[in-house]
Formats: sequence, structure tokens, C-alpha cells
Amino acid sequence: MIFDALSVAGSSLKAQQKAIDVVAHNIANVNTAGYSRQVADLGSAAPDKIGDLNFGRGVNLQNIHRVIDPAINQAQLNNGSQLSYWQTVNSGLVSVENVFGSLQSTGLSSSLDQFFTSWQQLANNPQDVAQKGNVRAKTDAIISNMNNMQQQLAGAQDTADASINQSITGANQLLDSIAALSQQINRQETAGAAGVGSANDLRDQRDLALQQLAKIVPVQQINTGDNSFLVQTLDGDLLVQDASVQHLARGTALPGAFANIVVAETGSVVRGVNRGGEIGALIEMRDNTLNGYLADLNSIAANLVFSVNQIHSNSAPAGGHTAISSAQTSNPALALDDPAQTAPFSGQIVSGSFKVHLYDATGAATPVGGTAIAVTAGTTTMSDIAASLNAIPGLTAAVDASGLLNLTAGAGGSFAFSDDNSNVLAAYEINSFFQGSDAASISTSSAIQANAGAINTGQVNSLTSVISTGDNQGATAVVALQDIAVSVDGSPLLSLHNRTASMATSYGTDVSVASQQEQYRSVEAESLANQRQAFSGVNVDEELVEMIKFQRGYEASAKIITTTNQMLDSLMGLIR
Repeated sequence: MIFDALSVAGSSLKAQQKAIDVVAHNIANVNTAGYSRQVADLGSAAPDKIGDLNFGRGVNLQNIHRVIDPAINQAQLNNGSQLSYWQTVNSGLVSVENVFGSLQSTGLSSSLDQFFTSWQQLANNPQDVAQKGNVRAKTDAIISNMNNMQQQLAGAQDTADASINQSITGANQLLDSIAALSQQINRQETAGAAGVGSANDLRDQRDLALQQLAKIVPVQQINTGDNSFLVQTLDGDLLVQDASVQHLARGTALPGAFANIVVAETGSVVRGVNRGGEIGALIEMRDNTLNGYLADLNSIAANLVFSVNQIHSNSAPAGGHTAISSAQTSNPALALDDPAQTAPFSGQIVSGSFKVHLYDATGAATPVGGTAIAVTAGTTTMSDIAASLNAIPGLTAAVDASGLLNLTAGAGGSFAFSDDNSNVLAAYEINSFFQGSDAASISTSSAIQANAGAINTGQVNSLTSVISTGDNQGATAVVALQDIAVSVDGSPLLSLHNRTASMATSYGTDVSVASQQEQYRSVEAESLANQRQAFSGVNVDEELVEMIKFQRGYEASAKIITTTNQMLDSLMGLIR
């Protein structure tokens, strides 16, 4: 029995020492990121039965387990993904803040005001060449603002797309790390199956890597019944299975679009990457937010261009035109509104007509009231238009090899346009003020760039064909445009000023939502971190209490050994 007591006390010494080692490990890792407090599980050894009695055989260290709450860990995984998402969105919005700052006093809104003001000043003195120069200068300011805004927004899209590549690199490194850790965990826990404990530290490292991965791309952890470890996207695409890993990559970019994110090993598109994390935010910014701003800006440009051109193409200089060409090409064999036509506003053409007024060398109209050129949507071609124009005596029209319509008056003669309700003149930029169709391509017509005097202020009297030298009808029509709700691109009916204000409002709303979401997710992250620390974190004071408890057990076990040795010495003394 004396030897049994020594064996029991010896097992206690070993167990208490191992338990103190666990406490020491906890204290050593009190500041280690992602570390979960570990607990030594002590259990009675299997007893021996002697006679009718069961005698205990001491204590064993049965396991060392992590103190974790899976619900908190999962909540942190989700929160980390969303917090990173909104932080990235917020950062992206801040990066284009100067674009929307330019909508205000010194930018697009102001230049739009000055544009219409310059037309008003021109309407007051329609023959003043200096005022026409002022209109051209104010127009250049609008064009410059739109071009710069478009370049900055498109540049921000490219930056976001490039950042996705960097994020993919970081995600792949973490996927490799998670797979390597899973392999180490399986090897260590399989090798120690007959021993004590799990690969707790490696599991902590894997959990931390998984949380870092979730900040880049939203993922979920799947624990299977066979104890396999799976990492999937939120839509179920497999990324890691134990030691096997599938990497992220960029697919092949289609013309005019950005490349998808695919599985490098299979080429299949990865689903669910846009639902959180840095990559999700970058995709949202690139494809939706920034693209939406560009669409709004292009809508402002398109409506400005086409609406002003509708007025200007129906206006005329006091002496009419001697020659003019369309600025947009056409396929003369196709209908003017055929979708295959390259003119950006060809879809605006409807059945109707426009008038051509021809003047002889004395300025007399021949005939008075002009000649109507009929247009039938879906049927009339530019060749038909040229033929109809050629039928007017004293006017020559031809479609050249590039598809441009060229008109020339006879010797000493001139011509002018009016009453275009078919939109052919504006769509093909015949006698237009603007060229282009969006914020990137908008410009003043080549004729006005060369000579501000080419700006038309008057309109032809449809009945008499008279062009008054002091006429300002075209100029006043442009001025009135600022308050008219228009839409040539399928967008809601809004005035040009309201479109600019709506764009600024959209940006302000996006900033407000992103800021609120980031703040909410930050508070949530702090709360979850506190909950995890309270449950899984190391409390030094508590660990010191545990250490003292195991120390006392160790001392008591040592006392048993000392006492047992004294008993043995007494017994041996009797024998001697």
C-alpha cells in the first residue's frame, strides 16, 4: 500500500505540473492575437479492485481544450467581412469626393448656370460676335468639367479593379495558410489520438487566418460529420477542404467589361464574392456605385447635347449656309434609325419631316416656305435623304465614302433648316452645336471651334423663309431649356439642373449610408471583441488563482510522498 500511495502522489505531481504548464502558456499568450484560453482537464485514473474494495490510482491529465464560443466566432467572421466591406466603400467614396465637390460653386453646376447665362446675354444681342465667343468659352468650361469628372470616375473604376487583383493575392496567401494549418492540425491530432489534447494553438491560428480571409472575401466555415474542415464562399463555392485549396484568379475580360473572379484551377466564376469583404466592396464600387455616377454624368451630357442640338440644327445664321456636312456617319443602305447605325442618337429618329429653305444670290427664297423632306422611321436611309435634297434645284447633296452627308448650295446661293420633327438633323449632327454623346466625347462642333460666329441665334420663319438679322429665337429657346424636363436616354424626365442636383444627392446619400454602416459595424466589432475576450481571453488574475490552486495540489502531493517515505523508513528500521 505504501508503494500505491507513492504512485498516486506521483501521478498527482505530474498532473499538477502539466496543469501549471497550461496556466503558464495562457499567461505567456495574454497579448497574442486570436489566442483562446486553454484549460487542463484533470480526471481520476481507473481504480484497482482489491478484494471487495476499489482503490483509486490517482489523477491523469485527460485533455487540454480551448475555451471558445462558436457563435461569437461566427459573428466575428460575419462582422469582419461587413466591416471591411463598408470601410472599403467609404474609402472609395472619399477618393472621388473632389469629383462631387466640383458639382458645386466652381464646378459643373456653376458652369451650367454660366452656360445658360451666356446664351441669355447672346439673346439680348444676337449679332454680337464677342457674346458668341463668350458662349463658346462657357461651353468649353462645361465640356472641361464633364471630361475631367468622367476621367476621374473612370480612373477610380480602374483603381478599384487593380485593387481587386491585390486583394486576390492576399486572399490566396491566406487560403494557402489555412490549408497548411489544416494539414498540420490533422497530422498532429491523428498522431496524438492515443495521447492528450488537440492542436489548440494551430486551431487558433487557423481561426485568425479565416477571419483575415473574411475581411477580403466573404466566406463560411463548414464542419462536416467526418471532422473535415471546409471553407466556402457564402454561395457555396469550395475554397479549402482540409489540405486542398482552390485559388482565386481573374477571368478573361470581355470587351467593355471588367474580368470576373474565377477559380484558378477550374476557370469557373466564383459566386458570392460581392456580398462582403474588400473584394465585394471593390466590385460594388466599380460596377454599381461609380458606374452609376458615370451613367448620371453621361445622362447629363447626352440630354444637354441632344436638346441643344435639336434647337441649334433648326436655327440659322442671318445669311444661311453655303455648305454643311453631317458630323455623324451613316450606313446609307440602312434606315436612319437602324440599331446598326453608329450615330449615338439615331434611335431618337421618328417619322416626320424637316424643311430646307433655299435662297438665291439675292437672298430670295426659292420657293417661299421651303421644301419638306419626309422621313419614315425604319425605312428612310441617308441615301433617300440625299436624293430628296438633290431634287431641290440649286442644292447638291451626296453621301461620301465615309458615310457623311455633304450639302452645297449653288453659286451665290445659300440654305437653312427648320421644323425638324423627325430629329434627323440633331441625330446626325447636321448644323449642330455639340458633337459627341457622353461626358467623354462631348465637344463643340468643329465649325464652332473654328469660328464662334457659326453659333446660330435665329430661326427661319417656316411660312416666309425669312431669317431676321436680329432674330434671337434660337438663343431664347436654349435659355428656356434649363428649366425643361427632358430625357433622350431612357432616364426619368428631369431638367438639366435637376439632373446635376440629383447626382450630387445620390453621392451624399451613398456617403451617409456608408458612414452609418461603418460606424455600426465598428461598434458591433468592439462589442464582439469584448464578448470574446470575456469568454475566451486570458485574465491574468484568474490564471494566477488557478496557478495557486495547482501549486497547492502539487505541494500536498509532495507532502504525501515525504510522509510515505518516512513510513517506509520506519518500516525498514523495524526490519533492521
